[in-house]
Amino acid sequence: MGLSTLCVALCCLCLVSTSAGQKPNKEENNPTGRCSGWEETLSTQLTAPSNFASFLKTNANNLPKLSSGCVMSFSQSANASAVADLMKVLNEAYDNLNPGTKQTVYLWIKRMYTQEDGPVIKNMAAKETDKKPVKPPGNITENDPDMKPDGKPGDKPGKDDMPGEGEGKSNWITVNVLKLLGRFLLQAPISAIKDIGENINSSLCSLYSSVTGPFDKFYDLNSAQANFLFQGLQKCNVNITDKNEIAKLGQMACFFATFAGKLDQSTINVLMMKLKNCSGDVKNVYQNLMKSRPAGSMNAEELKNVGDAVVGFSVNQLGNLSKEAIQESLDQLKKVKGWSQGQKKALLEKVPDAADNAEGLKKLGGLVSALDSKALGKLKGSDLLEAFKSQDVSQSADSMQPVQKKSIIRAILKDKSINEALKELPTALISEISSQTLRNATDGTLTLDFLDKSIPWNKGQALVIIKKILKNLKTPEDIKKLRDAVTGLTCSNIESMPVDNLRALAANEKMTRDQVRCAASAYFKALNKKLADLTADEITQIPPSFLLFIKSFDELMNITRPACSSVVSLLAQANPTLLPRSSARRQEILKFIKSCLKIDDTLTLNASQVHDLGLAVCYFDPKDFDNMGTDVFQKAIDKLKDCGKFEGKVKESLASKIIATYGNSSTWTPDVLNQLQSLLSLFNSTQLEKLQTNADIRVVLIYILSRVIKPEGFVAPDLDFTPKMDDVSKAFSKMILGNQAATPSSKRRKRAAVDCSGVIQPTTDEIQTLNAGCTAFSPAQLQCMSTDTFTNTLDILASVKGFSTEQLTALKEKALQVYSQKDLVKQISSLKGITLAFSQDEVNNYFATPDIDMLSAVGESKDWLSPAMQSKAKSIAENFLKIKPASSLTSSDLVGMRYFVCVLSAEQIENISNVEYSTAVSNIGKLQCPSDVLTALKNKAISTFGSPDTWSEDVAQDLGTIVARLNGSEISKLGEKVMPYLTPEAVSLIPPAVFKSLSAAQLRSLGTDNFAALSSDQRAQLDTVLLQALDVNPGAINLAYSAGHKISPAFAAIILTLTLLTMNHL
Repeated sequence: MGLSTLCVALCCLCLVSTSAGQKPNKEENNPTGRCSGWEETLSTQLTAPSNFASFLKTNANNLPKLSSGCVMSFSQSANASAVADLMKVLNEAYDNLNPGTKQTVYLWIKRMYTQEDGPVIKNMAAKETDKKPVKPPGNITENDPDMKPDGKPGDKPGKDDMPGEGEGKSNWITVNVLKLLGRFLLQAPISAIKDIGENINSSLCSLYSSVTGPFDKFYDLNSAQANFLFQGLQKCNVNITDKNEIAKLGQMACFFATFAGKLDQSTINVLMMKLKNCSGDVKNVYQNLMKSRPAGSMNAEELKNVGDAVVGFSVNQLGNLSKEAIQESLDQLKKVKGWSQGQKKALLEKVPDAADNAEGLKKLGGLVSALDSKALGKLKGSDLLEAFKSQDVSQSADSMQPVQKKSIIRAILKDKSINEALKELPTALISEISSQTLRNATDGTLTLDFLDKSIPWNKGQALVIIKKILKNLKTPEDIKKLRDAVTGLTCSNIESMPVDNLRALAANEKMTRDQVRCAASAYFKALNKKLADLTADEITQIPPSFLLFIKSFDELMNITRPACSSVVSLLAQANPTLLPRSSARRQEILKFIKSCLKIDDTLTLNASQVHDLGLAVCYFDPKDFDNMGTDVFQKAIDKLKDCGKFEGKVKESLASKIIATYGNSSTWTPDVLNQLQSLLSLFNSTQLEKLQTNADIRVVLIYILSRVIKPEGFVAPDLDFTPKMDDVSKAFSKMILGNQAATPSSKRRKRAAVDCSGVIQPTTDEIQTLNAGCTAFSPAQLQCMSTDTFTNTLDILASVKGFSTEQLTALKEKALQVYSQKDLVKQISSLKGITLAFSQDEVNNYFATPDIDMLSAVGESKDWLSPAMQSKAKSIAENFLKIKPASSLTSSDLVGMRYFVCVLSAEQIENISNVEYSTAVSNIGKLQCPSDVLTALKNKAISTFGSPDTWSEDVAQDLGTIVARLNGSEISKLGEKVMPYLTPEAVSLIPPAVFKSLSAAQLRSLGTDNFAALSSDQRAQLDTVLLQALDVNPGAINLAYSAGHKISPAFAAIILTLTLLTMNHL
């Protein structure tokens, strides 16, 4: 067996991993500008309709699958009535269309209305009998200003070429076009939305005055778009605060916060009726409605009349309500959505002893999530399950802390079997059922139909579940029912599946990287054909993600030109984040696509080709971006946003190209920001601080920042695709606060009165707007804020991560000023991270008799383990253990202690019950404790689960970081099948001297995410044989070489044989 044979055999293993298998944006199956099947008939019917209405009705189920590529090819001489009929049904199917299709439908309509000779189609929304076609100037790809392929590559576009500019002030969007577009208006650039309402004679004014409820179905309206629509309506001389006008606002009412403080009661009632139809968070609207309401004098009847708007009351306002008013209106208060924890606690203080039984819990409804874990754990399991039959109580579980959930699970399982519990528990609680407990569930409970719900199974649970139901996984429909439990499928489970089942599996967005790799290998093996021999239909049926993991891209180079374009279509859809950032496969994909599309240089790239490239633009190198024409680069922006994080020279190249395309940041419009979105992360704070600071820019930035969510837990750098928005957040904070933003100052070493004269106090609105960006406030501002502002925003301030020690100290001083000692003890749970600033004396005073809810609230931060904090953390833990010794700690105690577990002594850990430890271990395994504590936890794991050679996949997964403290002898006993189920965080923590004890077979089985978590120090401990075994893993940067070690043909044969054996046992 030669070296080339080895490379082919190993390529199927060397490129994947375990991150979500979904596409960044769900996309269509045919993005390359052509129609297929029923789409071809649709395209033909648009120009020569025959029984078109009947055709649309027959294909109603197909329309949501309409591809953007097909829409791009629609003729511009479309029949007027046919277009009107199609747009009507597309508006009905809007929610189920792919994002790319929605955008391209808008561009198609736009193109028909911006033709040079003026479209005759302007009456297309009129009569059914109007069959007059529009003369086509070409298709969207070649002629749309937003998809312009020609022009000198590299030329900076003039004003008419800029996105959102040069649209004739959008005068093509007449009132008839607005009616035709319907919901597709929201696919327009922000400037186009702004321009349709530029004066009293605008098309927006005409639409508003002639159509009932024009915005009723604008469910995907965002704050920036709503802002411009409101501006337009005001130019129509519409009194937005009039109740008759509010009744016509539809989804725009969901963004009414700016005007909410100017309404009388009858108008408020109308607005509140509209707000019931909002799917997003409208709490800010309610807050503005209730800001000036005197709550203290309200009786129960008045409180009931306030309705859902009561959630807009501040913590102080709720605290001023009488007990009678709250208790007598509890039936309504319990149903209100959106309460913060602080608000819930303020209400519960007025409802004592309400949670003694099922009826008491039902009376509290959604407020149940503010009960402490001790109160919940005292209840009978039957009472808890009965209470959860109430929808309000059931939904309250969504906002519970792990300690509350574990207390409930523990209480229920005292009285009920796991089978009874699973049938009646809210899905939000199921994640706290331990894998050990789940083993006792029967096949009659864990059925496929039971799994076919939105249940957040963790991987340890999923592994247990799959072992129980594997025999029932027979058809594609069975596979589809797995949902989150899919992560429990091992490679050996997957490789025996038939092709249809593998296709169904590929559609599951929860698949891990290694599962996608295994499924791809099984799929191509089952096809039993070379890619060059596949028919066009067979190629289009390949799941896009599977193509990332074919054995060798050399095989693709031999396929025919027509087949080549079909493969490009698939690769353009495949999620690039499945491949590690350093994977060699990325450049192989790009090389193939360039060869297929005959792209010698991105200098010659046109807009149509950019569209065909799809997500493959994520693989471009700096030179590719440098050479790309600015007009063409605009077309790549939408896909580049889905690539995730860029670093190094690629980041610099992209930033330079964006400036060349859109100008300096000081000139950027809301349209440009909306186009760039997460790509703003390419710029530093100095560049971002040059942005204009008007209200329109701020609205767009709030929207952009809200869309980027940091992943929880450990993520290896090579698999971290989340854009870093820190500088964007800083620039936004400075935009809101101006010169108030925090500047470095000397640390105060002792409590001292702060001179607040001249200090601009933070407002509630500013804190709510900035949220995590509150780190921009100076310590003086934080300490000088008003008492009302502090108490009303404590939920936000206490949850902000990133405050400096000085800022936390300022907040602590404010808390000491606001609360008496007795009250402060009660508020410890609300202070959360602020308690990190407590002195040793303050810890002794306020944590003298801590309960588990206090520990849970403040123990989330790893900062308790820092040298400066560790002695205080030990004091808190010791005070808790005086009340509850280690031997009596329950699983809910262990979960609630969080990082305080990491300051326990080896003796204390040894005294923990094995049973309680086993049911809490998946939570403990997420902690990064000091090495001596992890060693004690590892000894407890061996005492509980037995020798490491007996550990199953789910045990290894649940143990998490604890596995990292196995010694060389112990770690070498781990089974090969267990290795992919070690957590990446655990792998990253294995000492290099221990890591070298792993065998070649174990190293080959690590998996992609674990491979990516390795450090250079760990690799440095391996000899040539072990390094070569390690680099068999998907994600190795070089497929045939590693650290300069070349694989010999003889060794290749050994590796290949062992690899095949390994795959058969996974």
